Amino acid sequence: MDSGARNIIVPSYAKVNLTLDVLGLRPDGFHAIESVMQTVDFHDTVRLGLCEKPGVWVTCDMTGIPTDDRNLAHKAASLLLAELDVNLGLEIHIQKRIPPEAGLGGGSSNAAAVLNGFSRLVHSEHIGVRLNRSVLSRIALQVGSDVPFFLFGGTAFVKGRGEEVEPLSDIAPWHLVIVKPPFGVPTGWAYRRYDEVRDSIAKTCTASARMRKCIMDENCQHLPYLLSNDLELAVLERYPLIREIKEVLARGGASGSLMCGSGSAVFGLFEREESAMRIVPDLERFGQVFVTHTIGRSDA
Repeated sequence: MDSGARNIIVPSYAKVNLTLDVLGLRPDGFHAIESVMQTVDFHDTVRLGLCEKPGVWVTCDMTGIPTDDRNLAHKAASLLLAELDVNLGLEIHIQKRIPPEAGLGGGSSNAAAVLNGFSRLVHSEHIGVRLNRSVLSRIALQVGSDVPFFLFGGTAFVKGRGEEVEPLSDIAPWHLVIVKPPFGVPTGWAYRRYDEVRDSIAKTCTASARMRKCIMDENCQHLPYLLSNDLELAVLERYPLIREIKEVLARGGASGSLMCGSGSAVFGLFEREESAMRIVPDLERFGQVFVTHTIGRSDA
């Protein structure tokens, strides 16, 4: 980092999908989805620094994370600077805790942290740049389908390819145990495999619509029974360890469990933190284990 850069530090939170419905391919080649997404209190830390030299520079403390234009934070910064046509550069350092290829949205969250953080930074520095929500949302969708959600955080109903985000009321807090096995699941493969095995019968009411109604009606005690992920069955076929993790979570008292997004991580819901902590030793043989909780939009 340039010691002369004007800096801001932004937490970059993970998400879980409480539901994920895959509704088929769109004409643009992306999958149409519906999902209820939820921010959790488990985050990377993104440091942004403005500098006079034009360009984007990314560093990261986790081995194997790309720092060029394959990195979504780099891509977000490059698109943002091009949009604004300003003679500035941006230095980005990512302190990683969210594991990659887990379905927790770490890369997308980093990108949103850059967009939100840059907006705050140029405002605090009184730079003559105006960034509104529509500009940030448009750039977010160019970066990746999950990025628009992270501009809002909290609990949200998401549809389209991810660009339609409806913020929902914060749910009552739940404690989560997240298990990341020692392998990743490529997102593209998971969706292709789902296309191969999915039932061709159209859905009349999606799991995401039912979860949305549950949250809007404040019936969150039913939430664990509505957890659903269309990609899970397709992924389990190749990665049976995910099923084994879910079985251990169920025996350990989880109210419900689900694969995170396209995998490979799995989360279990617990009403009490002590119950969540008690099961950790039984899960450590499967990989990394994290205990966290849901957070509302004002904290995300």
